[in-house]
Amino acid sequence: MADQQYSDPEVIRREQGIDAPLEKKSKVEQLKLSSKGLRGNVLEEMLDESTPNVSNDSYQLMKHFGMYQQDNRDTRIERKRAGLEKDYSFMIRTKVPGGILSAEQYLLLDELAENFSTFKSIRLTTRQTIQFHGVGKHQLQGFVRGLNTRLLTSYGACGDVVRNTMFCPVADIDADPALRGREVFWELGRQISDRTLPRTNSYYDIFIDGEKDDSLSPKFELRSEAEDLYGENYMPRKFKIGITVPEDNCIDVYTQDLGLVAMFDEKRKLQGYNILAGGGLGHSHAKKDSYPRVASPIGFVGPDKIMAAVDGVITIQRDYGNRLDRKRARLKYLLDEVGTDWFHKELARRVGSGIEAYREIDPAAWKAEDHLGWHDQLQPGLHYVGIFIENGRIEDRKGFKMRTALRKVIDKYRPQVRITGQQNIILANIPTKNKRTINSMLLKAGFDLGTEDKLSELRRWEMSCVALPTCGLALAEAERAMPVLITQLEERGFGNESIVMRMSGCPNSCSRAPVAEIGLIGRAPQKYNIYTGGDFEGLRLNELFKENVPFDDLADEIAALFKRWHAERNEGEAFGDWSHRVGVEALKG
Repeated sequence: MADQQYSDPEVIRREQGIDAPLEKKSKVEQLKLSSKGLRGNVLEEMLDESTPNVSNDSYQLMKHFGMYQQDNRDTRIERKRAGLEKDYSFMIRTKVPGGILSAEQYLLLDELAENFSTFKSIRLTTRQTIQFHGVGKHQLQGFVRGLNTRLLTSYGACGDVVRNTMFCPVADIDADPALRGREVFWELGRQISDRTLPRTNSYYDIFIDGEKDDSLSPKFELRSEAEDLYGENYMPRKFKIGITVPEDNCIDVYTQDLGLVAMFDEKRKLQGYNILAGGGLGHSHAKKDSYPRVASPIGFVGPDKIMAAVDGVITIQRDYGNRLDRKRARLKYLLDEVGTDWFHKELARRVGSGIEAYREIDPAAWKAEDHLGWHDQLQPGLHYVGIFIENGRIEDRKGFKMRTALRKVIDKYRPQVRITGQQNIILANIPTKNKRTINSMLLKAGFDLGTEDKLSELRRWEMSCVALPTCGLALAEAERAMPVLITQLEERGFGNESIVMRMSGCPNSCSRAPVAEIGLIGRAPQKYNIYTGGDFEGLRLNELFKENVPFDDLADEIAALFKRWHAERNEGEAFGDWSHRVGVEALKG
């Protein structure tokens, strides 16, 4: 819609239902407002031993504590036939800014996986966090108390708040001179994470008896419950923030609600941040007015104004985001309705001293790294190593005791642990004297470092969400299906192709499939939509190529595209750029 239609903020508020009577707002909005700081009946239901699950109202509130109620969908039909209720459990996700953990924190998480998760696994997420599946309702308090002892939390990892803040996991340690200066991400990312943590003490009241470990730093002390940032009804929907530089877009900054692109001068001195807003990939196959979107350029602010700008973007969405229809409650829809001009002016008003015009970036400057293999650190005598973890699942399985082997290395040498946006893991701060031994231990255990010619390029860049059996939203397989598909393509001779290919079990697109060169999104059991034309660097949406393709046909369909790319591409032209140039209509012909 045109900007002039929304020159009056009251028009926007009326359209988005901000001033609507409470009973007209979505049920979740009504619930949050009446929940007494997200408490509701969560504690009573969690302690009720007569049932393994909680009510839908409590489930909606528990999302803000990083918890999703799920059931094992592999057994759902069998249990229903036997007259049994669903096999309920919880997924619990940690909040780890930039994916950075101490060795001690990682070892605790490994211990929690062993003691609380029926799957005995650690799952690295696409937002640089760790989540666990199969945790029983009556185990949640013990789990959270365990997190609390090592300054870890699941608070704010899900729900209608700012989720985990993403930034390059090696921003402060990589020795590449072209990437110097990124150490600012560490401080800014943690500032944003601390600022956006909900202020209500309900999490501590419910899960750790109102107490926090005495060793917690002052910034984590129990605070006044006045939600000065979120207000009493929090955000209209989840809100995602990422920080990057063009030289290493390993976090897909254009997919974030708020993307911050650090801008440096020729001497690598920080000048400020370009602001992107309105990214978001979730959509619905059935609703034509829902869609994936990459973020729009909004403006530029200096380092001294960046936190005010972050607050400004968050509060614009808080004040004007849609609270009537949760399917259209993300910032991307608001931005499309009000226009970037209005948004720029409103953000400038909230920052106070105005914001500058967006500083254009040469498209050729954008790159994406996965940080696999060995690298020298900026700190003399130290190194880090990136380890490939297919689809982020760290577990012991027949022939590869991955979780045990990784625990042994971390326990013995105490490296810092960092999680990438591609679901891989980094061991950092390794002294030169330990490098050879650790390398040998990792390779002997069976890990791929991306340096031994065992890991194909195609597999190296693939990514998928969890999907079945635990995700209640999944329409098709993803984590269990993608490795099979990659093997089929490797067997056809395409393993050496550096192509970003991602699979999501549903259009919520947790694996960021809509910006992949090839995106595969579940449509129904064993059926997928194929999308082409995204780019390697994650800056462009792909487009629908074919619908409802059976899984057994995916390899043949993709192989045919690869063969045509080989025959028709310009010299050095990437698959995504070729398929975008040709267009999906021509590809269908």
